Amino acid sequence: MHIKLSTNQERAIKLKDGPCLVLSGPGSGKTFVITNRIVYLISKYKIDAENILIITFTKAAANEMETRFYKIIKDNKILLKSRPTFGTFHSIFFSILRNDFEYKLDSLITID
Repeated sequence: MHIKLSTNQERAIKLKDGPCLVLSGPGSGKTFVITNRIVYLISKYKIDAENILIITFTKAAANEMETRFYKIIKDNKILLKSRPTFGTFHSIFFSILRNDFEYKLDSLITID
């Protein structure tokens, strides 16, 4: 199956340097663009997957992107040395606090 990309979709997928914020309406191909950009970064630019962070608003969206990403990887027989990180704003930032600053859930939420 071949999908015709818009100019902006193609630019976003092939963007190498720096972060890429994808904003568009429902059903416009955001997940397609993001998952294919990750694959492009890994396969064409040889970016280590562990250096790729994908943040979205909902757990469902993060799970969908991760599922689609691994399907593309499998279908194209791309070998990964490491894994990118998928998550929500909340899960990623909590992970940073927990792993890098050794915070525990009970030390983040206090009631006076």
